[in-house]
Amino acid sequence: MLIALDDPRLIWLLLRTKPKQETAVVQALAARDVPAYCPRILEPRWHLRAPRGPVPLFPSYVFAQCVVKERFAAVRYCSGVSGIVRFGEALAAVEDEFVFSLREREGERGYVVIAEARRAPSKGSRVRVVHGPLHGLEGVVTQYLPAKDRVRLLLTMVCGVRNVEVDARHIHCA
Repeated sequence: MLIALDDPRLIWLLLRTKPKQETAVVQALAARDVPAYCPRILEPRWHLRAPRGPVPLFPSYVFAQCVVKERFAAVRYCSGVSGIVRFGEALAAVEDEFVFSLREREGERGYVVIAEARRAPSKGSRVRVVHGPLHGLEGVVTQYLPAKDRVRLLLTMVCGVRNVEVDARHIHCA
């Protein structure tokens, strides 16, 4: 949603932060009595030097709740903030429901867990490949490989029955 600089409503502004400064910006805005929110997600590490623990869902972005007309300078010139996301003269904002749904998914933990958002396919279930070179084919799950987030499928093809590995994100229950 786009809003004007003189909008009198209490809204969630979208702020761009300097790299790796999301937590510092949330704390700095809290010190200025501006509620801020940085949604975090706990995802599996994809290499040894990848960060441990929750990481920002939207790297380099933070939501700040304020009345722009009253708190523009406090938000714009906060340390760690690179700027307010704009489209011409209009400022970018998000709906309250969007922030509420993110917070609801976090629960008491303070971060979203990927494994809960996407269930692992169970052995023996029928699935359809929805992306990649095997798009459209149906098969039976023989094994889920959580370390690689891949699924081993038994597919019936023109040349016979084959075992193949497919990215778990590229399948849906048939």
